Amino acid sequence: MAVIYTTQPKLHRSGVTAVDTSDPEVTAGVDTAGYEKCRFDITLTGTVFTSLEVQALFWNPRQSEWMGGGKRIFTSAGKHSIAVDSRGAIIFLKVTAFSGTSFSLAADYILS
Repeated sequence: MAVIYTTQPKLHRSGVTAVDTSDPEVTAGVDTAGYEKCRFDITLTGTVFTSLEVQALFWNPRQSEWMGGGKRIFTSAGKHSIAVDSRGAIIFLKVTAFSGTSFSLAADYILS
């Protein structure tokens, strides 16, 4: 079954040049209430780029903290997309690891 994205792309993160050393404030997340999926369109640039790892975080409102979801490793700069089954949660795309000299990440999101 095809996924139809019903919103326009919006900016999630830009100018990210370092691994995230802590979890974000909940207000930095994408509120997917009323939607099932969130697609992140990621633009990566870098120098001597070996790998960059991202992880989807899910906000747990009862515990007031982020829970770690699936991870993805990119081994080249370029334009990439990942889809997250968000099911109405507040989610965030966290940079968890990098190997190389330098990188810059930007990510848009679109909901379905």
